[in-house]
Amino acid sequence: MEFDVVVAGGGLAGVISAISAARDGMKVLLVEKCGYLGGMATAGLVFPFMSYRERGSGKPANAGLFAELLRRMYELGGQSSAESTAYKEEYMKLALDRMVREAGVKVLFHSLLSEVVREGRVIKSITISTCQGNIKISAPIFIDATGDADLTAFAGLEYKLGREEDGLCQPMTLNFRLTNVDWSRYDYAKANKLYKEFREKGLIKNPREDILVFKYPIYNIMHLNTTRIVGKNPVSVEDLTESEMTAREQVYEMYQFMKNNIEGMENCDIVSSASEIGIRESRRIVGHYVITKEDVTGAIKHDDRIARATYEIDIHNPAGTGTYHCPVPENDYYTIPYRALIPVGADNLIVAGRPISSTHEAHSSFRIMPITSCIGEAAGAAAAIMKKLDCKSIDVPMKQLQDTLVDYGALI
Repeated sequence: MEFDVVVAGGGLAGVISAISAARDGMKVLLVEKCGYLGGMATAGLVFPFMSYRERGSGKPANAGLFAELLRRMYELGGQSSAESTAYKEEYMKLALDRMVREAGVKVLFHSLLSEVVREGRVIKSITISTCQGNIKISAPIFIDATGDADLTAFAGLEYKLGREEDGLCQPMTLNFRLTNVDWSRYDYAKANKLYKEFREKGLIKNPREDILVFKYPIYNIMHLNTTRIVGKNPVSVEDLTESEMTAREQVYEMYQFMKNNIEGMENCDIVSSASEIGIRESRRIVGHYVITKEDVTGAIKHDDRIARATYEIDIHNPAGTGTYHCPVPENDYYTIPYRALIPVGADNLIVAGRPISSTHEAHSSFRIMPITSCIGEAAGAAAAIMKKLDCKSIDVPMKQLQDTLVDYGALI
């Protein structure tokens, strides 16, 4: 297999990276461990999109291919409008299939990244494990969109894990849904008051401080983002296995609590849970720039900006109960610098999505899907420029990259 760009990971950042590179003439391979695209939006049932608009003015901060995805889902019937944050993930799977096919991206499902070969500062190849055995793939340019920086880590490059003081990551959450909910009788305040009373009496083991629910856009379905697994390492296979099992116990515990104690929930039942647990935070690369809390709260605009971000610092306590919030200034945004996408120590690798170079605090802001999608679009455009100019990832001409993104409708 010969490709110009190989993208590891078919979450939104990876899909949009692949499309972005392909539309600029690159021959692109996208490898994904599941049998569908979307990552946390589909496999993880992460719902809804967090706000991609400025607080106060309501101006959009994330557009480009992300806006195209919203439009495509709306046309299929997966959203109530092309600006909605609520979506049906089954429609997203189809929309993403169509988008990569139309762009000419070669996709391999059921392909797990298992090995990376690096010689000096150059990633030479990756190996994927598939139903027909292991396949080795070489290319001049690679994009790590695995979410956990697997490609970067497997290449032996430096990374950070969790918060600086103790290495603990934000909690993992298994999203799930209940059906037969009578929303007209459900009282958010009463449900949370009773939940806290049960926790104080030791009747609920889940360490989360409240019940976080959303109305799913199908009649009488409740989406719950309320399980919480703390103190586990998301990139340890043993910890990840234990987390999946513990989270399912929390799902059943929450279901029983809601069904037996909350008005409007008497006839509820579990209709689905995510096929894999949601990971908020894991590895972060060591890049040429480290995004900090001050970049977020100061609404810093970098010269090498490639995407906007408006979402708040949102840290679910890595050690237990509580969630910390700190907003971006009203009517404003900060920007993602291109240097944060480039790992120190590799010349032909770009990272897309949540593992880019940052502190634990800053990561909690840009990790959301609208922002990581736009980071992915920039990564793909940069990869195309690298191939055309035969340059290193850190040497991509910034004006050319920014002009390309703006020409395609991105906001930088």
